[in-house]
Amino acid sequence: MAIGAGTMTLADYALLSNNPLVKAVTYSLIQNDNVIQDVPLLNKKSLIASGVRFEGNLPTVNWSQLNAEGVTTKGTPTAYQEQAYLIRNYVDVDKMFVQEENAIVDPRATQVQAYLRALTYDLNFKFFKNDHITGDVNSFIGLRHRIDNGGIYGVRPENKIDAGGVDLSVAGMTQATANKFLVSLDQLLWSVDSPTGTGVTLYGNEVFQRQFAAAVRVMGTSGGFTTMQDQFNRTIQMYKGAVIRDPGYRADQVTRVLATTETANGLADTGGTYTSVYAVNYGTDHFFGWQFNDINVQDLGLINNGVIYRFLIDWAVGLMNASTRSIGRLYDVKLA
Repeated sequence: MAIGAGTMTLADYALLSNNPLVKAVTYSLIQNDNVIQDVPLLNKKSLIASGVRFEGNLPTVNWSQLNAEGVTTKGTPTAYQEQAYLIRNYVDVDKMFVQEENAIVDPRATQVQAYLRALTYDLNFKFFKNDHITGDVNSFIGLRHRIDNGGIYGVRPENKIDAGGVDLSVAGMTQATANKFLVSLDQLLWSVDSPTGTGVTLYGNEVFQRQFAAAVRVMGTSGGFTTMQDQFNRTIQMYKGAVIRDPGYRADQVTRVLATTETANGLADTGGTYTSVYAVNYGTDHFFGWQFNDINVQDLGLINNGVIYRFLIDWAVGLMNASTRSIGRLYDVKLA
């Protein structure tokens, strides 16, 4: 993985920013398990970013005799563009609530925290499931649509892997099925250019995480599965060098972002008993992001209408896929 000079993550902003509002907001997003916490972000004041990736046509290698001239060689990369998308919201609270003497907690802080939780639900869903056909055209394209349409978004067909209905259910799990699953998971890591999991985040729902831990116990070995603590003293599960995260629920707080009821072919989120695991190799040579500027967090105070206290959150962010081996999906994993 190559993070690259000049990149920052939400964790960096939470720890290093000299703006207390930025620190508070980014720390809250991290505590809410926002998936953007994993994405290395470059600062670039552009709404459109261009790049190239090699989808084939690498440079040729010439072997030469002594005293022979060198041979010019070059590859033919594929150009691509990505767009930044804008999040811009006001959080308004009537001055009567702000000045209420019986309030136990600050009503403005309560509203901002509720907004940040909603932002995490929305970002996490769009990161995986959004498209510009039936989804939100004002937000970035999600991983599933990118993988399903790899010819457009620079993803190899091999990065969409059928686990073959491997059974991780409580009733059906055996040493053989657990081992078969680990073989498929290793294939997923290989597909994103990191067999050891270095620089990779694996995303699966909380049911999958429990069943994964059970599978390791069934095998009677750690199998590369470990737990550790991050810089915020949170317990993090890992497989080899890859961090395992749960993107949680949608805003209704009932519907999982990564369903446990997928069909076996992975095309629908309801109608089956299966799930998917996504892998992302983060770095400026694989998958990363850029922001027009640092997240803009401003307390605008009492605005000129004289009755509303206003808080502004303003952020333009985009995603970049610099390699054909950056993102992958393992589907057809049976959970029930």
